[in-house]
Amino acid sequence: MKLFYTKFVQSPHTRLAFFFFCAMLCTNILSNAQPQLSYNMIAQGLAKPVSITNAGDGSGRLFIVEQAGTVKILKNGSVLNTPFLDIKNLTNAGAEYKGLFSIAFPADYNTKGMFFVFYTDKNGASILARFKTNKSNPDLAVVSSRVEVLSISSEAGNGPHFGDMHFGKDGYLYVMISDVSRPGVLNNFAQNGQSLAGKILRLNIQVANAPYYRIPADNPFVNNPLVRGEIWSLGLRNAWHWSFDRQTGDAWIADVGEADWEEVNFTSAAQAKGANYGWHCYEGNADFNTTGCDNKSSYTFPVFTYPHNASNGGSAVIGGYVYRGNAYPALQGYYICSDYVSSNAWKLKPNGSGGITVDMQSSGVPSAIVGYGEDESGELYAVSISGSVYRVQATGSAITSATDAAISASKKSMSSVYPTLVDNSTITLDLKEAYQTVRLIDIHGHEIIRKTLNSQTGKVTMHLPSLQAGMYIIELTGASFLNQKIYITK
Repeated sequence: MKLFYTKFVQSPHTRLAFFFFCAMLCTNILSNAQPQLSYNMIAQGLAKPVSITNAGDGSGRLFIVEQAGTVKILKNGSVLNTPFLDIKNLTNAGAEYKGLFSIAFPADYNTKGMFFVFYTDKNGASILARFKTNKSNPDLAVVSSRVEVLSISSEAGNGPHFGDMHFGKDGYLYVMISDVSRPGVLNNFAQNGQSLAGKILRLNIQVANAPYYRIPADNPFVNNPLVRGEIWSLGLRNAWHWSFDRQTGDAWIADVGEADWEEVNFTSAAQAKGANYGWHCYEGNADFNTTGCDNKSSYTFPVFTYPHNASNGGSAVIGGYVYRGNAYPALQGYYICSDYVSSNAWKLKPNGSGGITVDMQSSGVPSAIVGYGEDESGELYAVSISGSVYRVQATGSAITSATDAAISASKKSMSSVYPTLVDNSTITLDLKEAYQTVRLIDIHGHEIIRKTLNSQTGKVTMHLPSLQAGMYIIELTGASFLNQKIYITK
């Protein structure tokens, strides 16, 4: 499933193959001053996780959003079987680009137990809803407590209503809503002040009764009749994941492009107010469709862009966070992001002179990363749409945290598939857990092989039929679940 609206000008097979060979066979040369990212799998078997965050309540739990409409809890190193929240009956996850996308906890969550989610309903509308947590069981939400804070109907074009949200240091909720555009079908929602699409909204949600939010008096457009008062900034296409720097309050906004460019925007807490990031007039720094647009000086341009290619770019930027944890001092102050298609990753850092230093890493990044998140202490995590959760780590001296200790104590040795670069039609399943079935699936989701494993463990040799070169997926199912991509060379 493609999660992002991007316009691929090259074959996805070509890009994936190129990336895979580079990741497997090429030497990645980095400056000695740059830390090397690594991704340590700490959980697997989730169903299309799209984001991960913490509640800030001192519990140490991580909350993982699954696209179909559930939120799972990673607690003491294990994913709880019972979802924290299950609203699959409300979401439209059966349709592409629809479902549950984000969850946010206010600073007073520990005392009030209220939290917020963003999803698309069965009519295609985007919904911001508030829920309460069960007072007697903090690992369960009360589904019946739902109130609808904001509803945005599916606009012309019926594109994706992705939404990512965070609470700012000021206590207000900031909600990004994509511009619902499709590749090749241009709309003007991102520059239209009467539309909430393609914007970041700023809302006071400390309101007990309907409509459950107020517009802060210092929002930038409250006295502008041409722009809705909820809007904080505009000119975004699909900032699928963006974040605040927890230390400075600066906004880092990774915006997925359409034709040629991906971009990352940076604005300080003061600069973000009323900022116009330029879409659809500009894609990255390049002209896109400037008809009716203002002078360039009216727009905030990105601090980093990369082209749509696999070698030094990708096709769908996944925004991350500025690392503010303590476990990896070498990573301190770097903003981390990666690309969903190419699995290239970047570390960005202001250089103190108004510029940004950029370092690309083209190996060691898992495929299909769709979201990043922080735990309460600022350590970073990532989720892959294939169902895995990773701890983001770095070279250099590491300081063991309580979270690490809990994960290490509870984490079982995980099964694996090798080699991932297959040139002799044979792979080995190293089974540490009992699985019932193994399947070989092509990248379009078509089943090629299905075999019964009958809960056997240990090393199992699997012979593959003659297949076209390309990317395939080995899927193991049973009490646990594992997806592993392989690349068949001939």
